[in-house]
Amino acid sequence: MSRRRLLGATGVAAGVAAGAVPHPAAARGGQEDQEDEAAPRPAGRLADKVVLITGATSGIGEAAARLMAAEGARVFFCGRRAHLGRRVEARIRASGGEATYRRADVREEADVENLVAACVERYGRVDIAYNNAGVESPRAVRLHEQSLRDLTDVWRTNTAGVFLGMKYEIPRMLARGGGVIVNTASISAEVGFATIAPYNASKHAVASLTKVAALEYAAEGVRVSAFAPGAVDTPMLRRAAEAFGMTYEQIARDYPIGRIVPAGEMARVMMWLGSADAAPLVGTDVDVSGGYLTG
Repeated sequence: MSRRRLLGATGVAAGVAAGAVPHPAAARGGQEDQEDEAAPRPAGRLADKVVLITGATSGIGEAAARLMAAEGARVFFCGRRAHLGRRVEARIRASGGEATYRRADVREEADVENLVAACVERYGRVDIAYNNAGVESPRAVRLHEQSLRDLTDVWRTNTAGVFLGMKYEIPRMLARGGGVIVNTASISAEVGFATIAPYNASKHAVASLTKVAALEYAAEGVRVSAFAPGAVDTPMLRRAAEAFGMTYEQIARDYPIGRIVPAGEMARVMMWLGSADAAPLVGTDVDVSGGYLTG
């Protein structure tokens, strides 16, 4: 397997690794996107919407939380790292947005159930839910060298976390006549990548769960979709680049757009998928890989 096919699969985690030096275009784009979008706008595109996001203490999730708050949404979000969650909440509020952080671990059913209930208690409902929390495979080795624990640890966050999110989000949405759910999948949900079987399997499962939920609830007004990022500037990609001795410039060559995507761009994709503009889109894992899956 080429390094290309491994590194291409690693761009979905939330966050930016401290001290790493990204591709210059990615660094400029990610920072500028997040800073620019932090300024609240009157009557934004998500005015009065209640948005729930898992895994939003850094990276793609944080960028989404800040963007959607800037667009008028009331954002309720979780993550396991409380100090980061409180910081994100404070930054949003300082910019004039509305957000509430609650510590939750999507691997734990009670945490997810309580997260959704707390969002409804705080803001009255859930209009749009982004099941975004995710982790990578702990080891890049062939399948026979993986352990059952490797598989189950990744599965509990990436797959069970999405399942539990939908399990508790959907009844709240049905009670109000509808809503939108967007799940973070990956290009690993569409193709196979050697040496990361746990991650690959977990993201295929996310795409499958998305399709099933979409079919089951579309007629009742709950629209479910997913999106498939490729190489995004996150700790997952940085760890992979370091492990394989590759630079962002080298990785970017494998993508038709020729660059690493900043988290702010993924946040805008997420916002569109959750908006009424994407109303006909049901059950699809949208390719936002920068051309990696083309052809």
